[in-house]
Amino acid sequence: MFLWRQLCLLQFFVLLIAFTYLGLTPHPENSIPMFNDKLMHCSGYFVAGFSISFAFPRWAFLQRALFLIIFSIGIEIGQHFMPPRTFDVFDICANTTGVLIGLGVIRLLEKQFTWFNRLLFLSSSTKN
Repeated sequence: MFLWRQLCLLQFFVLLIAFTYLGLTPHPENSIPMFNDKLMHCSGYFVAGFSISFAFPRWAFLQRALFLIIFSIGIEIGQHFMPPRTFDVFDICANTTGVLIGLGVIRLLEKQFTWFNRLLFLSSSTKN
Protein backbone atom coordinates (compact mmCIF):
# COMPACT_ATOMS: atom_id res chain seq x y z
CA MET A 1 0.00 0.00 0.00
CA PHE A 2 2.89 2.35 0.78
CA LEU A 3 4.31 1.69 -2.70
CA TRP A 4 0.95 2.58 -4.29
CA ARG A 5 0.89 5.98 -2.59
CA GLN A 6 4.52 6.63 -3.59
CA LEU A 7 3.72 5.76 -7.21
CA CYS A 8 0.70 8.08 -7.15
CA LEU A 9 2.86 10.92 -5.88
CA LEU A 10 5.62 10.16 -8.39
CA GLN A 11 3.27 10.18 -11.38
CA PHE A 12 1.84 13.53 -10.27
CA PHE A 13 5.22 15.20 -9.88
CA VAL A 14 6.44 13.78 -13.20
CA LEU A 15 3.32 15.26 -14.80
CA LEU A 16 4.05 18.67 -13.25
CA ILE A 17 7.63 18.51 -14.55
CA ALA A 18 6.38 17.60 -18.04
CA PHE A 19 3.82 20.43 -18.00
CA THR A 20 6.48 22.88 -16.81
CA TYR A 21 8.91 21.80 -19.52
CA LEU A 22 6.29 21.90 -22.28
CA GLY A 23 4.88 25.18 -20.99
CA LEU A 24 8.17 26.99 -20.79
CA THR A 25 10.18 25.53 -23.68
CA PRO A 26 10.36 27.95 -26.62
CA HIS A 27 9.22 25.34 -29.16
CA PRO A 28 7.10 22.55 -27.61
CA GLU A 29 6.17 21.34 -31.11
CA ASN A 30 9.69 19.86 -31.25
CA SER A 31 8.79 17.59 -28.31
CA ILE A 32 5.21 16.59 -29.05
CA PRO A 33 2.97 16.72 -32.10
CA MET A 34 0.70 19.76 -32.07
CA PHE A 35 -2.98 19.85 -32.96
CA ASN A 36 -5.79 21.96 -31.48
CA ASP A 37 -4.06 24.10 -28.83
CA LYS A 38 -7.06 24.62 -26.55
CA LEU A 39 -8.06 20.95 -26.75
CA MET A 40 -4.52 19.99 -25.75
CA HIS A 41 -4.68 22.37 -22.78
CA CYS A 42 -8.08 21.08 -21.70
CA SER A 43 -7.21 17.40 -22.07
CA GLY A 44 -3.84 17.82 -20.35
CA TYR A 45 -5.39 19.45 -17.32
CA PHE A 46 -8.21 16.87 -17.35
CA VAL A 47 -5.47 14.28 -16.82
CA ALA A 48 -3.95 16.53 -14.13
CA GLY A 49 -7.30 16.49 -12.31
CA PHE A 50 -7.11 12.70 -12.18
CA SER A 51 -3.43 12.74 -11.31
CA ILE A 52 -3.70 15.10 -8.34
CA SER A 53 -6.70 13.15 -7.04
CA PHE A 54 -4.63 9.98 -6.82
CA ALA A 55 -1.60 11.80 -5.42
CA PHE A 56 -3.55 13.78 -2.81
CA PRO A 57 -6.94 12.09 -2.29
CA ARG A 58 -7.42 13.73 1.11
CA TRP A 59 -7.27 17.23 -0.35
CA ALA A 60 -10.68 18.80 -0.84
CA PHE A 61 -12.03 19.33 -4.35
CA LEU A 62 -11.46 23.09 -4.12
CA GLN A 63 -7.92 22.67 -2.81
CA ARG A 64 -6.96 20.38 -5.71
CA ALA A 65 -8.65 22.68 -8.24
CA LEU A 66 -6.95 25.81 -6.91
CA PHE A 67 -3.53 24.17 -6.87
CA LEU A 68 -3.80 23.18 -10.55
CA ILE A 69 -5.36 26.47 -11.66
CA ILE A 70 -2.69 28.52 -9.87
CA PHE A 71 0.00 26.25 -11.36
CA SER A 72 -1.53 26.86 -14.80
CA ILE A 73 -1.54 30.62 -14.27
CA GLY A 74 2.09 30.44 -13.16
CA ILE A 75 3.05 28.67 -16.38
CA GLU A 76 1.22 31.30 -18.43
CA ILE A 77 2.97 34.11 -16.57
CA GLY A 78 6.29 32.35 -17.17
CA GLN A 79 5.53 32.17 -20.89
CA HIS A 80 5.27 35.97 -20.97
CA PHE A 81 9.02 36.08 -20.24
CA MET A 82 9.98 33.25 -22.64
CA PRO A 83 9.75 34.52 -26.24
CA PRO A 84 8.36 33.39 -28.63
CA ARG A 85 5.81 32.10 -26.06
CA THR A 86 3.08 34.47 -24.89
CA PHE A 87 0.61 34.80 -22.03
CA ASP A 88 -2.87 33.65 -23.13
CA VAL A 89 -5.91 34.00 -20.88
CA PHE A 90 -7.78 31.52 -23.10
CA ASP A 91 -5.17 28.88 -22.29
CA ILE A 92 -5.97 29.44 -18.61
CA CYS A 93 -9.68 29.07 -19.40
CA ALA A 94 -9.02 25.79 -21.26
CA ASN A 95 -6.81 24.55 -18.41
CA THR A 96 -9.44 25.45 -15.80
CA THR A 97 -12.13 23.69 -17.82
CA GLY A 98 -9.98 20.56 -18.00
CA VAL A 99 -9.26 20.65 -14.25
CA LEU A 100 -12.93 21.03 -13.34
CA ILE A 101 -14.06 18.28 -15.70
CA GLY A 102 -11.30 15.94 -14.48
CA LEU A 103 -12.09 16.56 -10.83
CA GLY A 104 -15.81 16.30 -11.56
CA VAL A 105 -15.35 12.89 -13.16
CA ILE A 106 -13.28 11.79 -10.14
CA ARG A 107 -16.06 12.97 -7.83
CA LEU A 108 -18.66 11.09 -9.87
CA LEU A 109 -16.59 7.89 -9.88
CA GLU A 110 -16.06 8.16 -6.11
CA LYS A 111 -19.79 8.41 -5.50
CA GLN A 112 -20.86 5.74 -8.00
CA PHE A 113 -18.28 3.00 -7.56
CA THR A 114 -17.05 1.79 -4.19
CA TRP A 115 -14.15 -0.06 -5.82
CA PHE A 116 -12.90 3.23 -7.31
CA ASN A 117 -13.22 4.96 -3.97
CA ARG A 118 -11.16 2.17 -2.35
CA LEU A 119 -8.55 2.45 -5.11
CA LEU A 120 -8.29 6.21 -4.68
CA PHE A 121 -7.84 5.93 -0.92
CA LEU A 122 -5.90 2.67 -0.95
CA SER A 123 -3.27 3.74 1.57
CA SER A 124 -5.48 6.14 3.52
CA SER A 125 -7.35 4.96 6.59
CA THR A 126 -9.89 7.81 6.38
CA LYS A 127 -10.91 10.32 3.73
CA ASN A 128 -12.24 13.88 3.59
